[in-house]
Amino acid sequence: MRSTSRTMHVLLIFLLWLAGGCASDRPPSGGAADSTPLQVILSDPEPSALHVATNTIRLTFNHYVTARQLIKALHFTPSVGAYDITTDAKNTILRLDRPLQQNQTYILTLEKNLMDNRGRTLPAPFTMAFSTGTVIDSETINGKVVNRDCSPATNALILAFAEHPETAGSGKMLTREPDYLIQADASGVFSFRHIAAGSYRIIAINDQNNDLRYNIGEEEIGLSSTPFVHSGASDLLFRLSGRDGVSQSQPVGKAPATTETGSISGRCFTAGQYVIIEASGSTGSYSTTTSRDRKGTLHYSFAELPAGSYIVSAHVPYGNKKPDPKQQWNPGTIDPFQPAEPFGFYPEKVTVRARWTTKNIDITIKTFR
Repeated sequence: MRSTSRTMHVLLIFLLWLAGGCASDRPPSGGAADSTPLQVILSDPEPSALHVATNTIRLTFNHYVTARQLIKALHFTPSVGAYDITTDAKNTILRLDRPLQQNQTYILTLEKNLMDNRGRTLPAPFTMAFSTGTVIDSETINGKVVNRDCSPATNALILAFAEHPETAGSGKMLTREPDYLIQADASGVFSFRHIAAGSYRIIAINDQNNDLRYNIGEEEIGLSSTPFVHSGASDLLFRLSGRDGVSQSQPVGKAPATTETGSISGRCFTAGQYVIIEASGSTGSYSTTTSRDRKGTLHYSFAELPAGSYIVSAHVPYGNKKPDPKQQWNPGTIDPFQPAEPFGFYPEKVTVRARWTTKNIDITIKTFR
């Protein structure tokens, strides 16, 4: 009996030790999950590095990223040709198949939907520029992309094609790779950095499938309001229209005669002679026109609008004749290339209250030469 009792005692001690050992290997209870966004914390070459002569590029992330995810999210401008990707935990190595061009600025882009092993993504597109020469291109172009209803275009991809003789027509432009591309952030804002000085034809697309290219006839597109955009331009505004530049028109009309109406008034600041202003709300879309007074100021007013919330936008129509207020914004065409009409909007929704005038709803429409 003593032998059996001793054996049971030893076994009990062993089980208690084993249970305690297992408990010590568990992660602390009650701790919050790591929600830190995915980030690139180190790179070789470093951003803005000069005299780069390596065929190997290294990236270190703060979370685990697979090669499969990187293949879908990685892009070089200009193209570096074929390369192999290997990953080891948080470290990634890119081995290029061919040497880099001499005296060339390269931009490595990781699209914002790059995902780690737990589904965390980059807070914004990651770009890194380096040069194989003694200088690095430093020109910029920035702006914003909005949807037809002026909401931020969160899936916007912006493509820039350097001015070449063949870009006089757009057919060849759409069959070649863009010289630069960049994703907009969650607010629709984009910024090309480290581009070469020059002029560019720029288009914005609704990249719904995140393939970093324009799928003709399948994705919404927005064109610039000038044939070419010069490096150094800022505050560009692109408005996505229908596929291939066909505007998604909205019916416009006159507000019904009712006592429950208010009004909106303001000014437009632009180089155009005439401006069409549109107020779109849940009750419908209403438009009016304005022209310059003797002092050169463009005033507008909606005298009777049903109470509610409105998006107020404006565009400068083509031509010098006074337009019909129902004339829709022209988004331009890509083939043959025709710029979109200059466009602007008030950055916040405007509340209209019955028997009240909401004043100073001013809109700036920037035009480029």
